Amino acid sequence: MEKTKEILLKDLRNHIKYIQDKVTESISEVIVQNSKMARPRRPEDQFLFWNIKAQYEKRLEELAELFKVPYFMKCELKYDNISENVTYYFAKFQFSNESIYSWVAPISSVRFEQPGKVSYMIPSGEVRTATLIAKEQYMILGGKVIFFTRETIDSPRDLVHQEHFSTRKTGFILPEIVAQMEKAQDQVIRTHYKGPLVISGPAGSGKTTLAFHRIAYLVQSPDTASLFPSRSIAVFVQDNSTKDYFSQLLPELGIKNVTITTFSEWVFDILGIKEFCSYVNKYLSNKEEIGDIYEYEKLNILRSGQLVEFKASPFAALDSVFSRYLSESSYKIFLKQKKEKILDRIDLTLLLQSHIQKRGKLKFYKDKNEIMYPLVLVDEFQNYLPEQLKIFKSCLDTKTNSILYVGDLAQQISLGTIKSWQDISEEIPNERNISLKKVYRNTQNILSYINNLGYSVSIPEGLRKGNDVEEKILLSIDDEIKYIKNIIGVDKNRTIGIIAKNKEYLKEFELRFSENPNIHVVTMSQSQGVEFDVVCIVGINRSTFAVEHSKDVSVDHYEERKKIQKDLLYVALTRAISELHILGTEKLNSSLTLN
Repeated sequence: MEKTKEILLKDLRNHIKYIQDKVTESISEVIVQNSKMARPRRPEDQFLFWNIKAQYEKRLEELAELFKVPYFMKCELKYDNISENVTYYFAKFQFSNESIYSWVAPISSVRFEQPGKVSYMIPSGEVRTATLIAKEQYMILGGKVIFFTRETIDSPRDLVHQEHFSTRKTGFILPEIVAQMEKAQDQVIRTHYKGPLVISGPAGSGKTTLAFHRIAYLVQSPDTASLFPSRSIAVFVQDNSTKDYFSQLLPELGIKNVTITTFSEWVFDILGIKEFCSYVNKYLSNKEEIGDIYEYEKLNILRSGQLVEFKASPFAALDSVFSRYLSESSYKIFLKQKKEKILDRIDLTLLLQSHIQKRGKLKFYKDKNEIMYPLVLVDEFQNYLPEQLKIFKSCLDTKTNSILYVGDLAQQISLGTIKSWQDISEEIPNERNISLKKVYRNTQNILSYINNLGYSVSIPEGLRKGNDVEEKILLSIDDEIKYIKNIIGVDKNRTIGIIAKNKEYLKEFELRFSENPNIHVVTMSQSQGVEFDVVCIVGINRSTFAVEHSKDVSVDHYEERKKIQKDLLYVALTRAISELHILGTEKLNSSLTLN
C-alpha cells in the first residue's frame, strides 16, 4: 500500500533523528580516538602525527555539518543480481555506515536520472546498471524538514511537504544548490581534470556556483584528491570584496586553505613591494579620456616587447622604459604616479615579466621554490590582459595543466583585455567550453528591459514576472536621494545597490546612506560580481556613456572604449534581482551611444 504524505514525512523525520543519533555517537568516537593519540618523541614521526590530528579535526567538522543537514536526496535502486532493493542517501559528506554517500561519489550521478533504467561508472571503469525505483529530494536545515518531494517509477514528482520559508539566504547552502543542479551541470563538474575548462555565461547564470563545485569535486573525489590538495590551489578574483565573499563560500563546500588573491596582491607578494607601494586598477579613472589614453600608451609598450630593466625599485625599473616610449604628456602623468607610489595593472604586468626574465622562473620574494599550482581558477577572466593570463598558465603543474576560466566576454570593463582564446594560444575543445544560457536571478521584466536596450539575454520559462523597471527624470542628486529613501520605506530588510558610472558622483550618496548596512554605494566597475534585491542606477545623462574620438588613438581603441561603455551598463543593469530603477536627467534608450 502506498504510504500517505503524513506517514512519509513522519518516517523521514524519524530517520533524520536516527542519523543524528548515529552522528553524535561517531563524534564521540572520533573525539576519544583523537584524545588517545600521544605525541611521538621521534622527530620523523611528527609529520604523521599532525597529519592524523588534522584528519580527525576535519572529520569532526564534517560530522557537525551532517548533524545539521544529514542528506539532500534518497535513491532506491533495484539491481538485477540482488533480490533486495538498495537505498542510497546523498549528502555533503560521506557517512557510509548508514548508506550516506558524498555528492562526489560516482553513484551520486544517478540522482539526476528519471525513475527507470540507469547506469553509472565506478572508478575501475566498470559500468553498473540498475532500475531507479524511487527518489526523494529534501531540503533539511538544522535537522528540520523544509522541503520534501517524491517520485517513483509508477508516479510523477509530487510535493510531500513544504515549510513556509524566506527566500532570503544568509549563506551558501550546498545541499540546496547541489539538489537543484541539472544533470548537464553535474557532468561539467565531473569532466576530466586535465586541461583548460571555460565556464561562461551572463550575470546570474550560476557560473561561479558551478566553478566552485568543480573545485570541490576535484578536491574531494577519491579519483582526484591526491592531485589537488586544496592548499596548492589558487583562485584569482577582481577585488578584496570578492575575495572576502569567496573566503566565506568555499569553506561551505569543504574547501579550505585555498589561496584566494587578487592579481595585485599576488604580484606584490612575489616582488616583495607591498610595504611601500599601493595599487589602483586604473590611474586617473576619474578623468576617463585622459586615463584611457595613458593606459593605451602603456599597453602599446607592453605589447611591443619592451621589457623593463630589473631593479630594486619598481618605479626606477618602469622609468627605464616609460621615459623613452611614453609621450611627453603621459610621462608627466607617470612621474606624478611615481611620486604617489601607485602602481596599476599594466605596471605590475611589466614588472612581473621582468622578474621572470631575471630569475628564470616565477618565485615568491626570497623563496627558492618555483610557483606551481595543480589548479588555477580565474574569476571574471574577461578583465585580464592576455599577458596576465599567460603568466597564470606558466604557473600550472604539468601533471594536471588545469586552469578554470570563469566569466563573460560581454562584461569587459577594462582596456586591452582578452578578446579571444587565440590571444593566449589557448585551445579550448568544444566539450570543455561550457556556455550557460539561462538566467534565473533577475525577473522577466528586468531581462525584457535589458533586451529592449539591444542586449541579447535569454529569458527562461517560468521566471517570475516582477515589477516594471522604473525610469525617472530627476534633475538633481537631492531628488535622486529622496526617491531612493521612498523605496527604502517599502521594505527595510532589502539590499539596495546605488550604482553610478563615476565614483565622484556617488560621494553624496555615500554620505547620506552611510548608516544603513543594507545600502551599498558602488561604481559600475565595482558592482561586477555582486547582486542586490533593488538596484538604483543614478546620474544618467546624455553624456554618461559618450566616447570622444581622439585623433591620438586608433579606430580600434575607440571601438574598444565604446564596447566597454556598453558592457559597463550591462553589468550595472544585471545586478538587480527584483527591482531596477533608472534615475537621472535622461532616460536610457537606444538613442544613447551604445550601439
